[in-house]
Order: sequence, then structure tokens, then C-alpha cells
Amino acid sequence: MDEAVPTLLTDNPHVRAQDLAESLGLEKTVFKNDVRKLKALGLTISHSPGYELSPRGRAYLDHLKKRCS
Repeated sequence: MDEAVPTLLTDNPHVRAQDLAESLGLEKTVFKNDVRKLKALGLTISHSPGYELSPRGRAYLDHLKKRCS
């Protein structure tokens, strides 16, 4: 998985999944599957509405960004 979803969650906490999915040009179900994969790894926190990265998720995103630079 690339950094698009984690970055979007960082920049848009508590935003509805439908809105986040649309901003990436994804179907809501595809987007939510990506978020579930991150959640299974302990990288996200769910809210009503929306999501945010957990501290572990922020560390993971930092790692991805460093690796790609």
C-alpha cells in the first residue's frame, strides 16, 4: 500500500469515508477495505465519522515518506 490513504487520513481526520474515497477517485468499499487493512495493523483509529492515524500509523507514514525520498 502506498502513502495516499495514510496521508489522506492525517490531513482529513473525522471526515466521512464516502468523502475521503471520492477525493481519491475510489469506490467507498475499496477505500474502506484499505482502511480496514491499516486498522488490522493498528495504524488507524475509527471515529464517528471518520478515521485518524494512530501514533503507530503516523510512524509508519513517516517511514514511507523517508523511504520514498
